[in-house]
Amino acid sequence: MPNFQTHTLKPLTYPCAYGDTYFECEAISAKNNKLVVASTKGERYLLRVSHKEGNRLLVKGDKVTRPSQVSILQKVLMDFRDVSEAIEICSNIEPKRALHVTRSPYLKTIDFFASSFEVTREIWVEVGFGSGRHLLHQAKKHPHIQFIGIEIHKPSIEQVLKQCELQNIENILVLDYDARLFMEFLPSNCVGKIFVHFPVPWDKKPHRRVMSQSFIDEAMRVLNQSGQLELRTDSPRYFEFSFGEMMKLSKVNVHVKKNEALEITSKYEDRWLRMEKDIYDVTLINETLSPLIPRVETLQFSKEIDFPKFCSLFREETVRGDGFFVHFEELYLIDISNGLIRISFGANERNEKCYLWVKEGHVSYFPNTVLATQSNIQADKLIKEWIDGLCN
Repeated sequence: MPNFQTHTLKPLTYPCAYGDTYFECEAISAKNNKLVVASTKGERYLLRVSHKEGNRLLVKGDKVTRPSQVSILQKVLMDFRDVSEAIEICSNIEPKRALHVTRSPYLKTIDFFASSFEVTREIWVEVGFGSGRHLLHQAKKHPHIQFIGIEIHKPSIEQVLKQCELQNIENILVLDYDARLFMEFLPSNCVGKIFVHFPVPWDKKPHRRVMSQSFIDEAMRVLNQSGQLELRTDSPRYFEFSFGEMMKLSKVNVHVKKNEALEITSKYEDRWLRMEKDIYDVTLINETLSPLIPRVETLQFSKEIDFPKFCSLFREETVRGDGFFVHFEELYLIDISNGLIRISFGANERNEKCYLWVKEGHVSYFPNTVLATQSNIQADKLIKEWIDGLCN
């Protein structure tokens, strides 16, 4: 991802603006790491400044707010470099061509699906679309279907967004998010197909697999009657594991095929076929209607805290509940009354990272739309209990 290294950064007087970027404030931790709050085109981002060997400073986007479109982060970093009068030692932020920073209309955030997305036609979902061959092929073949492609690999996202524009494909929405959590944001009975093609097998860390009992349960809820969950994998272990998870359902309609040829193949499948590896297909067909569920809301703080007292007692700590955890990682101070606390939280098999932003005693999540998924609700309770215990 875009970053640059330098020996020095000119101190800034906040707030200030340069180019297309507004720099709001900076926060520093006890480890002497620095966060710079920046915004452009209505979106806020964090830049992280950390110390490296040889008296070097590494400047990059913080993972919590890193945009899916790399060009946006490149421009923010270029503006910060210039306003800080940094002399680059090494850098990859300058594009090879002129940088035109525009947000793709095909790229959506999870906030959109939580609050604004309306179902107007049948939906098909592809989890981990990779190069996008299958997703783009299906979208062109079925223009009446609304496709949602989920991927966390930034270059793959950029590639599919570019192809959507070049080929004028208008029925794809792209999301950079954990697919295991995404299903909670879809209404019941609205999806015709869910494709999970060649997921990472995670043989040594099976808890990180996309396919799980909870994922299958949510897939069955969002699928319409006769809707299909389709797994395609070259891993015998993943095939056996997923088939076993599907068979735990009280009623199942499962079809298994081996070495079935598809109209379009991914670059991974091309590789496996050249190696003469077996390809396994497992298709689970839904036969029931599911009850409707309300939209997922956002999590909020209602109580103010004594921030100076909180700072004096803060410590890095992991708090655990029944299948849930919160890790309080690092405290960053803006001034005596304001600061940011980096945390990770969620269920043990998957988690989210964000910051708690304290402004004059009022606490909010940053980014400020941490959503009330089932696991996040439990973690939110732990966060508030830990803060109360520290401040009271």
